[in-house]
Amino acid sequence: MSAVRVLVADLNVDLSPLTKQLWAERVAHRVIVEDGQQHLLVAEAEDAERVKALLEQWQAGQLQQQPPAHDARAWQALLSLTAMPVSSIGLLLLWLVYGWMQISTEWQPWLMLGAELWPQQRWHWSAYADMGLWTLWRPALLHFSLLHIVMNSFWWWILARRIERLDGAWVLMLLVLSSGLLGNVVQWWYAGPAFGGASGITLALLGWVGMRQRRGQSYQLPAGLLPLMIVWLLLTLFADTLFPGLSGTAHGAHLGGLIFGLAIAWLWPLRPSQEV
Repeated sequence: MSAVRVLVADLNVDLSPLTKQLWAERVAHRVIVEDGQQHLLVAEAEDAERVKALLEQWQAGQLQQQPPAHDARAWQALLSLTAMPVSSIGLLLLWLVYGWMQISTEWQPWLMLGAELWPQQRWHWSAYADMGLWTLWRPALLHFSLLHIVMNSFWWWILARRIERLDGAWVLMLLVLSSGLLGNVVQWWYAGPAFGGASGITLALLGWVGMRQRRGQSYQLPAGLLPLMIVWLLLTLFADTLFPGLSGTAHGAHLGGLIFGLAIAWLWPLRPSQEV
């Protein structure tokens, strides 16, 4: 069953009192941004009439806030997860693989992708074809410490949800799959096998958000976040140049992911209402 659109509002309209009331009454809904406007959608058609009545009260300033049910927060959290499936499944997958790494050693061959080909074959396209797309991409799922996965999960949850909400699930999937592959290819070319982590993907998402915000689309993130991360990348690169291995950073994956995110965000067309 498709969602029912019950309200279209400007971006500067605060819908939070209305959505809080809907969560309190366990009405499954979500707010998406399309063509520079907010669209309130309800999951079930039978809820539409009740929501329209609440809309009239809200517009008249007469909406009476009802105390939420004792499990309303849990209900809201569950519905938020299902409203953004790619973000939720991606985060779950990272932690499942991390848990698997704690109880098994079967992931270790993932680290040694193309070990017999590097460095002699790194300039040959046939080496990358021999390894294959999955073999090249899958090290992005590996995290070698709790801090490593916590930091990537933190940035994933901030960035991926915004991209999925504003740009759609398919755009997020394209960014994740493409940046993970490209970043790992660059890393393998730069330093060979034995690397892992989703930081290249994270930086691609950051590059996408930072560039798109410069072009006029708002993701409600500080404009200085992207320059700050670029400075951090340059500092770690400089430190590892002076003292090889100091930071343990996969610079190739990081730079490859960031450049890909910036480039595709620059090339990807904005909607007409978002042009500046």
